[in-house]
Amino acid sequence: MSRAKTNARPDKPSIIEFVTDSQLLGLSLSEPQEILLRAVYGMPLDATQREIFTLCTGREEYPGVAFQEATILAGARAGKDSRIACPIASYEACFGGHEKHLSKGEQAVIPLVAPGQLGTRIAYGYIKSHFSDSKYLRNMLEDEPTAGEIKLKNRTSIICFPCTKASLRGWSIPVAIMDEVAFFRLEGSAESDSEVQASIRRGMINFPATRLLKISTPFGKSGLLYDDFKNHYGKDSPDLLVWKAGSAFMNPSLKASRLERARRLDPLRYAREYEAEFSEDLDTFLPAAWIESAVVPGRHELPRLGEVHYVAAVDVSGLGAGINADAFTLSICHATTDGKVIQDLSRGWRKGRTSSINLAGILGEIKGIITAYGTEAVYGDAYGKEWVRERFAEAGINYVQVDHDKSHFYMQTEPLFAQGRVELLDDGNTEKEFRMLERRMLPGGKIRVDHPRSMHDDHANSFAIAAVIALRGGGDSVRQFIENNRDIGNDSVMASGEALFDVFLERRRGGGCPDVW
Repeated sequence: MSRAKTNARPDKPSIIEFVTDSQLLGLSLSEPQEILLRAVYGMPLDATQREIFTLCTGREEYPGVAFQEATILAGARAGKDSRIACPIASYEACFGGHEKHLSKGEQAVIPLVAPGQLGTRIAYGYIKSHFSDSKYLRNMLEDEPTAGEIKLKNRTSIICFPCTKASLRGWSIPVAIMDEVAFFRLEGSAESDSEVQASIRRGMINFPATRLLKISTPFGKSGLLYDDFKNHYGKDSPDLLVWKAGSAFMNPSLKASRLERARRLDPLRYAREYEAEFSEDLDTFLPAAWIESAVVPGRHELPRLGEVHYVAAVDVSGLGAGINADAFTLSICHATTDGKVIQDLSRGWRKGRTSSINLAGILGEIKGIITAYGTEAVYGDAYGKEWVRERFAEAGINYVQVDHDKSHFYMQTEPLFAQGRVELLDDGNTEKEFRMLERRMLPGGKIRVDHPRSMHDDHANSFAIAAVIALRGGGDSVRQFIENNRDIGNDSVMASGEALFDVFLERRRGGGCPDVW
């Protein structure tokens, strides 16, 4: 592309020229990345490029026309943000000509929608650099970019939005990016992905040439991303292009040794994270709609009721060595006579970046909380074993260790959610962690329910333990047994609760009561 005047605004380039021209973005593209951009815009492909197009789309024929919508499933570090979505957003803002279709006083908005503030910040950083690093693009700015908006002289803005259905209503939207769309449901409502899409399509109605890009690594076999893949991959749809490719194929600069290490450590998640596969034995644990319907809006904590017996459970993984995002959590629940489980309280304590967790202070706070709810015991797993039990005993708390792992308790909550028998507090943490839980089939038919790597389930775990024990009568029976049999053990036994609880179990078994531990 010729540049007669170095300070002149360039003529309209193609998307490939826009990305690669040193005076514009100046980025390098792998062959698959370039072919994907060409396919989105209907640019010509040679014979070799058509083979790659078929490989990644499952289509036998290349239509050679621009697509108004494209769904891109690609592995981590495949360049789906830096080489595809963000360059398209900047290109359309600068050279899309969408201002021609605006009414007087109307502003065109290109929304960048991502799950969580951090996700938006990463993609927005790429776009912001486009305008700061190119003097041609910088001259198109109306004002200096803010923390969440880039405003151009042509009445077009690129704005960051949360993945909530209300945030996109009322805007004039010629182009939109839905970044990591598979994870929208973890941050927003159960249908936030499809609701955001509906709001975007509504905002596009007055523009003759629009572009909606949905990009993500897979998460579970549900939601908008999976529906697009199931309904349009490998099919000659004129409305939607679905592209699926792994990390190494899209970005050959990735080191094979690093990818191989990731594969050895966790082959199933490697298939999802780096090969963009929907794993056959890995799925979301609960439908998002079940979890969302369990949350009571505006309820953050419930006071103690006189005739109710409460169960308290903790997840103490936040006591682990090193700085991490695990939390030390407490959940208190009770069961109703009609078989519901009500979450009454949820608390979490985290380490600071420069300080260790104040265990004595936390246990003192827990002691005060459970005493206010009329109980002396908390339930928890085998993390830390005797050391944890001793620390609780020093604080005057009976720590009762459950025998089953957390997968057992999660599986026990599944029918409760399905039947609408759970009421969660509106604290955000428990709901979000339940949304992230994955179900995996292990050899021998055993099921494991756990959080994805780099995520956490501390609040969900403590709730599940408390909920199951409360529903099975643990809160009532254990508390009454302790109150009525204080003469059984000495002070050390009462402090730990272990021997007393063993006696309780033996008597309950002898009475034909179910043993849920």
